[in-house]
Amino acid sequence: MAVNLTNEQELYRQIRNKDIRPCYFFYGKDVATLESVVKKLVSRLVPEEARDLNYHFFPADGFDLSEFCDVCESLPVFCDRVVAAVNDLNAESLRADDFKQLQSAVSGLDPDTVTVIFYATGTDLCGGKKSLTEKNRKLCETVQKVGGVVVEFAYKRAQDLVKYVTSRVEKGGSTVDADAAKMIAEACLCNILMINNEIDKLCAYRHGENITVQDVNELVAGQLDTDAYKLAKAVTLEKRGEVFAILSELYSRQQESVALLSVIGSAFLDLYRAKLALMNGRSEQDILRDFPYKGREFAARNALRDCTKIRIEKLRTCLEILAECDADMKSKRTDNRILLDEAVTRMMNG
Repeated sequence: MAVNLTNEQELYRQIRNKDIRPCYFFYGKDVATLESVVKKLVSRLVPEEARDLNYHFFPADGFDLSEFCDVCESLPVFCDRVVAAVNDLNAESLRADDFKQLQSAVSGLDPDTVTVIFYATGTDLCGGKKSLTEKNRKLCETVQKVGGVVVEFAYKRAQDLVKYVTSRVEKGGSTVDADAAKMIAEACLCNILMINNEIDKLCAYRHGENITVQDVNELVAGQLDTDAYKLAKAVTLEKRGEVFAILSELYSRQQESVALLSVIGSAFLDLYRAKLALMNGRSEQDILRDFPYKGREFAARNALRDCTKIRIEKLRTCLEILAECDADMKSKRTDNRILLDEAVTRMMNG
């Protein structure tokens, strides 16, 4: 049985309609949204005054399988449902017999009295790959066999978050232009937690007035990945003033030149992959399937959009220069910042 993911909107519809399932399995990079959903789900299932007897939290560290199995067989007290929330349990860490016992406990859940929520906020259940590891996948299959749902909370596209940003800004007492809302999402790499922090700052700055693109440019600092990508574009288009302005901004937030070189190199790789895809008639979906863009799909999309005016030879030269810079940083005594500045200058000169 394959794992069939339920999308977020369907999950929200089920919760609104009180279509409560015996088991949930939540994972993904959008931890802020994931945690918010778990909190709301628990609040809906177990009233505050009934939680002492009916809500049970199991952290992965010191997970007591025997106690968990007892909870799965228990009955609610002065409440409609018992809820067990299991945080950051990686099924790969369980011995074979313990894993079978866990599956058995989930399989025996009474859908009318017990709900179990498995959710990951601080552990990678995919083992660094695109999909769940074998044991975590099997646990998801068990969850689905009893009528449960599996949801992956991936980062949204910037365009998909415009409505969210607009609504969040309005709750803060201000308004925001659509273009500015999209810029906020892009600058925060579509991370809800970072977006919320920037919105709070912008609303405090505007005091109930409209937030504009200029406000975002002045107050929202781009993340390293975003600014590194801007640098790569500026280098390939030989915009010298813009290049060193961005590089200066990157230095102000990242003191280690070796780490900064890695981020810049990744931005050039995005453009190079996109250019090759475009030259060979490949699509965005081909790039997402073949390379690790999960959670940052917008990077592939932007690279496809921006690589059309960039020559493939220019990108190859830049990557060669960055590779040489990396070798120099690891073998020479010259200050790494000087080496990076030299590499950037060489890339612009082509």
